[in-house]
Amino acid sequence: MPSEPSSGPTAAPRQSGIAAPPSRTERVQAWMSANTLPVEILLTALSVAVWVIALPVVIFGSFTALGGDTSILSAGIMIVAAGSLGVIVLAAWVLIRTFIDIRNHGLPLRGADSTRAIAYDGIQSLKAVTAGVFVLSLLEYGVLSLTVQSGPTLVLQLIGVCGILLPDLVLIHGLGAFIGYLFI
Repeated sequence: MPSEPSSGPTAAPRQSGIAAPPSRTERVQAWMSANTLPVEILLTALSVAVWVIALPVVIFGSFTALGGDTSILSAGIMIVAAGSLGVIVLAAWVLIRTFIDIRNHGLPLRGADSTRAIAYDGIQSLKAVTAGVFVLSLLEYGVLSLTVQSGPTLVLQLIGVCGILLPDLVLIHGLGAFIGYLFI
């Protein structure tokens, strides 16, 4: 008699009721979901700290530039650019996290049944819109700079406003989460 079809060496493994371990992508998404606010606050704190360091260098460099030496001002501008890079990374983080949230849980503010859920979805939506406008404005200004060697003042203003507003929103979210942790 022939043996059972599932007992040969090429047979498919039996289902034992044990779930497959999560994939690397699922683990990264789970880590991002669990550590969103601490990473955002860290990126914000690093950017603000770099800008605080850059401020006296830029001010002093401005005065030395009046005398003709622009090297200190150039160094200050490079420090400001490093702080701005932190905001660009923060904006990318917020947009990726928003994409993952929408993919896993649907659009924000749908089915929010508590004040806390509405506040969370609201601040996440504000951060996502601000980050999106910031990144799109940067891309637009970059393309315009490459093609016509200039860009409209409005785009520069959007970059500046969103670049300042995004870290502020992250800090407001962190403060709200801390207050919620203490009192709710």
